[in-house]
Amino acid sequence: MAMQLSSRSCKQQRFHTARHCISLLLVALTVVSSRFGHSIAASVPRPPAWSTTPVRRQLFAVAASTFALGRLPLPSKAASANVAVLGGSGFVGSRICENLVNRGAAVTSISRSGGPPPGAGPWAQRVTWLQGDVLTADLPKLLQGTEAVVSAIGAIGSADDERLNGATAEVAVAAAAQVGAQKFVLVSATPLVAEAGAGAAFPGYVKGKQRAEAATKAFVGTPTVLQPTFIYGGQEFSATPPRVAEWYGEKIEDLLGNPVIRAAASISPAPLKLALLPPNSVQDVAGAAAAAALGKVSGVFSGHDAIAAAAAA
Repeated sequence: MAMQLSSRSCKQQRFHTARHCISLLLVALTVVSSRFGHSIAASVPRPPAWSTTPVRRQLFAVAASTFALGRLPLPSKAASANVAVLGGSGFVGSRICENLVNRGAAVTSISRSGGPPPGAGPWAQRVTWLQGDVLTADLPKLLQGTEAVVSAIGAIGSADDERLNGATAEVAVAAAAQVGAQKFVLVSATPLVAEAGAGAAFPGYVKGKQRAEAATKAFVGTPTVLQPTFIYGGQEFSATPPRVAEWYGEKIEDLLGNPVIRAAASISPAPLKLALLPPNSVQDVAGAAAAAALGKVSGVFSGHDAIAAAAAA
């Protein structure tokens, strides 16, 4: 037992060391961009207008149908669907609830806390908040009359990562099919997390996400899988789970959206590529999930650009 713990500790130490090196690289990139930006601009073509966050998101609305893994947006129609959001009280889930409400959907949140997050706006009054654990509740009963189910349940760093990420999705998919729901949407994570070696430190997380995706793709209705990169948003920084505030995340998104850095990322090994890819705004992830729940998009949307495009649908 002691040897197993020691081995795991070494793996975690190597993972954290690699993550520390990647963080230092990002800091160096920021310094270089700031200190030597004028001299670089003389030899490197000026980044196109879409490299800024607001303009890029407008262009994604036009280019939403160009991503091979996601299907073309369907014709727009009034949103009147009954949508259930699993984990709707959480960081991502609450934004999905808010986005759906703003699109006109009837929204039910099912979570262990059973209520809106602290500081939720007036939108929360238009959500039906139910308390329940997906793994122990009578989920088909709670999902009666639901046309679409969104799972925003996730955990990392716990002793039960595989069950919380994998088994929850498997149970939810089965319940959604049982009540005749037409669409199932899963908020997952980029496959680069596994390719970068995170499975050594967080094997349950990686295996759980893989189980969740397999169950979702086998859904009898219309499945959608979102595979975002690092998700940022809100006002706070957090280590567990790892998260940065919106103002900081937007700066990193703009920096890593630069064509030069994108080109470097495309030829980098998985750990460095994961660090160099632009992060996803939690608002974009929420928008993409809402669009899929309302039948505007479907399929697999992997990475920053595909999810931003789906959010604009």
